Amino acid sequence: MIKVFATKNMHYTPFNGFHKSDLPFLKESGVEMVQEPKMADVIVSQQVKQLKPYFRKYFNTKKYLIWTLEPRYNIHPTSIKKVYLGLMKINIMNVYTGDVFASPLSFHAGKIDRSLRPISEEFTFSNKTLVGLMSFYKGLNTEEIWYKGEDVDLIKKRTAIALYGHEKGLMHVYGKGWPEKMSREDSRDGDWVNTKTGILEPYHFNLAFENTVAPRYTTEKIWDSIANYCLPIYYGAGTNIYDLFPENSFIDYSKMNNPEKLFNFIQDMSEAEFIRRMNKCIKVYNKISDLSIEEKLRYRKKSLNSIIMKLHQIN
Repeated sequence: MIKVFATKNMHYTPFNGFHKSDLPFLKESGVEMVQEPKMADVIVSQQVKQLKPYFRKYFNTKKYLIWTLEPRYNIHPTSIKKVYLGLMKINIMNVYTGDVFASPLSFHAGKIDRSLRPISEEFTFSNKTLVGLMSFYKGLNTEEIWYKGEDVDLIKKRTAIALYGHEKGLMHVYGKGWPEKMSREDSRDGDWVNTKTGILEPYHFNLAFENTVAPRYTTEKIWDSIANYCLPIYYGAGTNIYDLFPENSFIDYSKMNNPEKLFNFIQDMSEAEFIRRMNKCIKVYNKISDLSIEEKLRYRKKSLNSIIMKLHQIN
């Protein structure tokens, strides 16, 4: 049995029981989580800085693993990184090493658990205001993230859209850190799932960018948008999202890369086109919803098996 200790920043990961099946599946496969680092064979974290105290205490008597599904937490492109003049070896599993997300559905298929009604032909727009639920972070000054010669950061792009849309009166923003009086609500306390539903309910278009472009990196953002009958504005290039969605379903900002073009596109959209696009998205959503629990877990277990293989390899 390989004993693994997870640092404090492992919330929403399999190492912290993100899904009720995660820890039992790992244990059945010879991986047991422990509460004390001294008991561990491997110490796992999402960021190198969280491992540094353990380097000093245990040096090479432990193995170290970075495992993260957040592209910003670790951007090292290979499976091993050496630090402290090459004396310490860290094993890496991130979105760039390609062994975290086996599919765009790896960690969210199980959350798609109801069928949606298609939009009827009688649909009419009540408004065309774009809504965005997102934090400001550093806005247009957000650090670049370079991967294969491209800056894959999306925070700057979505900030530019929000600032332009707010100035033109075409977009409402909900989130923390925005310039004064720009955000309509900035709290995520309490029942955020129902709060989000209430926020999205009056809108038909939702800016649903991820924070970063990365292969197969797909979070709840696009799914929550569809579940609340908002046509997603998503950044499709480099994400494998078209493994799931057909062309001309969501609005793909990577084909525009210009806020003015995006808002003109939305303002010019007819009800008929909205219905076609939204129903294509709903069809994808319902296809996933109709999968059995076992089929949904199969997506997750592919990624969990990568963890298991890595731990057996390094231990």
